[in-house]
Amino acid sequence: MNQIYLITDLHIKQGNPKKVKIFINNDFFAETSCNVVADLGLSVNSSITRHTLELIQKENDLTEAKNDSLRFLSYRARSEWEVKKKLLDKEYPLYIIKKTLDWLKEKKFVDDWDFSLKWIEYQLSKKPVGKIKLRNELYKKGIDKEIIDKTIDSFFEKEDELGLAYQLIEKKYASAQLKKTKLEPKKIINLLKSRGFSNIVIEQIDDDFGTVGT
Repeated sequence: MNQIYLITDLHIKQGNPKKVKIFINNDFFAETSCNVVADLGLSVNSSITRHTLELIQKENDLTEAKNDSLRFLSYRARSEWEVKKKLLDKEYPLYIIKKTLDWLKEKKFVDDWDFSLKWIEYQLSKKPVGKIKLRNELYKKGIDKEIIDKTIDSFFEKEDELGLAYQLIEKKYASAQLKKTKLEPKKIINLLKSRGFSNIVIEQIDDDFGTVGT
């Protein structure tokens, strides 16, 4: 037989009328939202089962996970994987994490496609980099390979990777002239490799500036 628990008091939280403190058998049990109290039909002197207590706790966990996610997202946009990792670090149950991520995606607070496009644009606004580096960095953020490929292809329909490479070279040449040093072709190629430019771009640059290793 299921044990019956008596709600002995419901207190509206001071300073936050959307929160309610629940007392079971005269002991504080949990703090939850007014919506949970209304949805579950909770009232003073009403009896509830352990199953209802578990439902309250689950709703509290879900609310807290949502709030933690929104705080995490308030600093900057995040990938779905980054949010999931944050919630795992806070030791939320997996079913709560899944529900939270589903809610975030439904509300468009998390959108890996949009995140990837904006992230690529932001990275290129800071400094010229190539497709390989962008692809690797997005992979580290847990973005699905198909999304990575499609967003990079979509972005570079309007942006010329070879043009970005020449922007980088022009900056390095200007810096070398100020320092009165020479920018060797081999250093140019090594720089492009370190910035993740694709082989086809590096080969084109190599043809323009002379062979590497000579």
